[in-house]
Amino acid sequence: MNNRSSIHFRIIGVAILTLSAVVSAADKENTQGQYHFVYSPFADTSALSTGNLATYSPIKTIDGKTIKLRSNDGVVYIFTLTADTIYCQGGAKVSDWSYLKSVQKRTSVTVLSSGALNPAALVIWDTGPTISTANNQFDIALPPMCK
Repeated sequence: MNNRSSIHFRIIGVAILTLSAVVSAADKENTQGQYHFVYSPFADTSALSTGNLATYSPIKTIDGKTIKLRSNDGVVYIFTLTADTIYCQGGAKVSDWSYLKSVQKRTSVTVLSSGALNPAALVIWDTGPTISTANNQFDIALPPMCK
């Protein structure tokens, strides 16, 4: 490979890496994943305990009985809605799930559930968690509890 080809190859490589970073940064609203809590994420809420599971993905479907979240890899997460489910729209507590029908299709919502077996939704936020990295560790912070 001559010097000119080597330079072109490097430029193309840098362009691909830059494009990957831009696409990743632009896709922040479509974060997806699950986080298992080994401690209670809210000290003042008695319904929440250790073993809670936070799932964040865009909504596939929602009705008065269940919410289904979809992931890019084809996994569908299903949560039961109960009379005890807390719905957070922004920082305000709302009475039912209907506001979630207006959440944009690519926006992740966060569901805090009772666990992996027959999970009931304990809290649903209309936004994803805050995810950051520090010292090679992920820090996942749930949205604030609504009032």
